[in-house]
Amino acid sequence: MPKFYLSCAVVFSFMMISTSHHVFAEEGFGISVKGGTLGVGAELSTTLSDNFRLRGGLNYLTYSFDTEISDIDYEFEPEFNSISLLLDYHPFGGSFFLSGGAFLNNNNVPVSGSMGKDKVPSAYSQYNSATDLVNISGDVEFQPVAPYLGLGWRSKKGEKGWGFACDLGVMFQGAPEVNDLRINAPVDVNGLPEVQEFLKEQEQEIEDELERFQYYPVASIMFLYNF
Repeated sequence: MPKFYLSCAVVFSFMMISTSHHVFAEEGFGISVKGGTLGVGAELSTTLSDNFRLRGGLNYLTYSFDTEISDIDYEFEPEFNSISLLLDYHPFGGSFFLSGGAFLNNNNVPVSGSMGKDKVPSAYSQYNSATDLVNISGDVEFQPVAPYLGLGWRSKKGEKGWGFACDLGVMFQGAPEVNDLRINAPVDVNGLPEVQEFLKEQEQEIEDELERFQYYPVASIMFLYNF
């Protein structure tokens, strides 16, 4: 987490240095708030030339969803914290732009799982009462730097005042990786070979379940003000 905040400081320091050379130019500096598939966020932007604009932003998203894997009821609680550094290219000099850059990820997905009494094999029915005392927990992480490609449309290009923008693209954040998956029980059983084998199987199935996050769709609407 400290590395994430340090990255934020570096990106926005870079933005302010870039802005200092353009802030007195026409539409040299802009701020915006946004919402979309990366949650809520804010951006600073600055004009580099007639065709290029640099953007840096913060994004935050959290939600939860449930699924069943191998008769275990899992709850996933994605928490996405990211900062973006993007370069917009306006090929025709107008509102349309192509965008490329990267997101610095602090994205993770806490995982918790439990087995309902009705899922316990009949051969072990005498242990039904223990299901409330046992659960599985772990975390899923993605690569810390995620390249991004997209396109968008920005109003008020070359003008000062209020406007809006939208963008659509894909963030390539890599395959999910399960960390620290373990069984929580009154007695520690994680050192047993059978349990370790079971956890390896669960890690693979969880990673398969979250494979869709590898190519994460990015869509957002921004309300902005150009100085």
